[in-house]
Amino acid sequence: MTAKANIDYNMPEIFANRPWQNQVTISLLSGSPLYQLDMNRRFGHIRKGLSQPELDDFVLESTVQTIQSKKPNLMLVHFTDLDTQRHHYGFSSKQAQAALRRHDNRLGRIIHALKQSGIYENSTIIALGDHSALDESMAIKINVILRRKGLIDVNKRGKITDWKAYCKSCDGSAYLYVKNINDEETKSILQKIIHDLSRDKSNGIEQVLTKKELRTMGADSNAYLMVEALQGYYFTEGLNGDFIDSIITEDVNSKKYTVASHGYSPNKHNYTTVLLASGKGIRSNAIIPSMQLVDEGPTLAKLLGLDLGDTDGKVIQELLEI
Repeated sequence: MTAKANIDYNMPEIFANRPWQNQVTISLLSGSPLYQLDMNRRFGHIRKGLSQPELDDFVLESTVQTIQSKKPNLMLVHFTDLDTQRHHYGFSSKQAQAALRRHDNRLGRIIHALKQSGIYENSTIIALGDHSALDESMAIKINVILRRKGLIDVNKRGKITDWKAYCKSCDGSAYLYVKNINDEETKSILQKIIHDLSRDKSNGIEQVLTKKELRTMGADSNAYLMVEALQGYYFTEGLNGDFIDSIITEDVNSKKYTVASHGYSPNKHNYTTVLLASGKGIRSNAIIPSMQLVDEGPTLAKLLGLDLGDTDGKVIQELLEI
């Protein structure tokens, strides 16, 4: 999200996902070249591609070095170790627990760096998650049915050559698009397919949202429908094989499937994340029973002496001393 942003020292989390791109070029062009080259010179030997925990270890060393050398006014750091371990091993797996302990150590290193740099007393530290995760054992492939119904065309190599309707996965939920919004026949066929699937709970669909409902909840109103998976299921964009696959170890090891995912409705049971805050401007021992992700922006902006204006979220004043 920070690629090409006006940030003094910017190492964006952006990947080379086009055939003509490579990772070095796309990173340098999207961030601060000299800064990134310096961090890579110092700590690049730690990294092993995108594998964890090595990637977060590289990010940590870059963070500590940046605190010590730049003493930033605002620093945003994204660690993905825990998310990766939960995807591949499960929400409460021993690997996920080990990642939490590594995060604890990383936080300790950051606090130590702030103290060494003489800026700890004037710093605010906020640790937050953007989502939780839920374990799943079944993968739903709606595109398999759309292909059977002639709504998706593929060539001999299995590449899509044309489509009338397509299921775009968000993991725990999925958007259903119609290429030509005036194609009433395709809309009718798609609606019947989804309606029939949702009648049988063994198909893994918990609810279906209409275009009007999508607009109301702030989702992509360009979609024709949206589906939500039952707990234990998630959506993928596979075109081949059965409509539903049972997830086996080999699939996870080959990175075909995961065993935990997110992207579900925020109304799912026991599906919340956390926000921990300490330091300057934060009220001591305050407990906020419930807030929304959209409240974070206005609240942290006020902490910085800023005002985001009219937003979906609100300032959580109970968190702040100011």
